[in-house]
Amino acid sequence: MSHSSYAFDVDAAGFQSAVLDRSHEVPVVVDFWAAWCGPCRTLGPMLEEAVDARGGSVLLAKVDVDANQSLAQAFRVQGIPQVIAVRDGKVVDQFTGAQPLATIEAFLNRISPTEADRAVAQARMLEGAGAINVLRTALELEPGHRDAALLLAEHLVDEDPDEALALVTAHRPDPAAEAIVTRVELTRDGRGDITAMRARLEAGEPCEDGALLYDLGRALAAAGEYDEAFERLLAAVECRGPDRERAREQLVALFTVLGDDDERVRAARPRLARALF
Repeated sequence: MSHSSYAFDVDAAGFQSAVLDRSHEVPVVVDFWAAWCGPCRTLGPMLEEAVDARGGSVLLAKVDVDANQSLAQAFRVQGIPQVIAVRDGKVVDQFTGAQPLATIEAFLNRISPTEADRAVAQARMLEGAGAINVLRTALELEPGHRDAALLLAEHLVDEDPDEALALVTAHRPDPAAEAIVTRVELTRDGRGDITAMRARLEAGEPCEDGALLYDLGRALAAAGEYDEAFERLLAAVECRGPDRERAREQLVALFTVLGDDDERVRAARPRLARALF
């Protein structure tokens, strides 16, 4: 039983919430051990003391492999003690066997939140200028910080698309960076008089002007009106005119912007596939 303020025992039933879910807030170190394991008895107290000294910036979950063989198998534990580090629900580092304190500290340093990490977490709770200022500070502390750059780009994509592009260039082809690039492209050349374009379409036949459907779809996407944007672009594909391929490419770009979990994307994908084949 742990005597550390920041260490706890966990079993298979509680692993999802105590480790994987919690790791989105703070890194969680998982120590796979057993009572009969001599190196485990050496490493365990050292690991607990090192984690405790960090005051909650890292947590320690202890898994008894004899009582939780399914977890040991899931994480391919070959020998114990085995220690893994989990951040954002993913294993980001690990080691096996008892280690000296210097190695443990180096391991914890690699996974512990930096000052820039903490600034990004703060910015996620802010809006507007407050978030932008905190994110700029994070990038001053750590110029290559991915999350700070991408989050700042999201705040700037409409008001300063050039800076937004500059911020994400180093992180391409990261899907989140590519989504920002697509949004910048929409902001730059997708805007138009939406009301006038709608009126022109309503005055004619639906498939009479595929280029107008395409332009209206881009303009709507640039304005954040994604529901109608999908409808107009899908119509351009379904009409099978010369603008069909451009509309298809724009739909694929919007899938990247919104992500596969977006319900509009899930609905549009099969409809696009039917229109193409």
